[in-house]
Amino acid sequence: MDSFSILRGHPSSPVILHVPHASRTIPPQVRAQLLIDDAALDAELGEATDTDTDLIATLGADHARTHPWIVKNTLSRLVVDPERFPDAAEPATVFGRGAVYTRACDGRRLRSEPFTDTEALLDEYFRPYARAVAELVTDRIAACGRAVIIDVHSYPKRPSGFENPATARPALCIGTDPLHTPDWLTSATLRAFRPLGEIAENTPYTGCYVPLDRYGHDERVSAVMIELRRDTYLPENGSVGNHSVAQLGEYFAALIDTATEVGADV
Repeated sequence: MDSFSILRGHPSSPVILHVPHASRTIPPQVRAQLLIDDAALDAELGEATDTDTDLIATLGADHARTHPWIVKNTLSRLVVDPERFPDAAEPATVFGRGAVYTRACDGRRLRSEPFTDTEALLDEYFRPYARAVAELVTDRIAACGRAVIIDVHSYPKRPSGFENPATARPALCIGTDPLHTPDWLTSATLRAFRPLGEIAENTPYTGCYVPLDRYGHDERVSAVMIELRRDTYLPENGSVGNHSVAQLGEYFAALIDTATEVGADV
């Protein structure tokens, strides 16, 4: 089973939409490793899955003047999380939420600890995914002289058990990096998503996805993380979203257009 798909964009587009957490698919052999029952798994997937972010990204790409490239993780993050560091450098490891999760959102055991098949999962799913994204970035730099990664996420209104409940949870969190997120990209993101109202930078989540092995210090790669609070577009905890998935696609299109056109002149 392929763990990712790459949807081709226009040859002149430097923009890559990265959608890592939208899938709920878990291969049977991986499901057999998980200790929780089906009801608990369904609840875990409901909390951990960035529901409809794949659809939002697709709509944004379709509305953009120049179609971007899209990388989608076709498996659940409970298989492996392609955005985590695969070693002890990952801060979430202390919560059992490294590249291979051993704890659920509420802290219960998800896999045996210590988990002995981590390297096998990384070899089968994590490393091929990371190579594919890095190669796509290389391709975009060769074609356009630069690459812009827009990381597409969502998060629940209520914090998970391992998160700080006192941290602000705005309608939109923009994740930035001092090297890879230039001022024009932050400004473009704020402008495109202004209709959401409450927007914060690097809270409750920080940073953005860049293939570190190849491009961790390369300023030709720009990146920003979009974290949509789910109740802005989905019914959650009794609330009804104020913005439709279609509207969010339009906001993404505005950001894609700026990243494609304005960013080229910076």
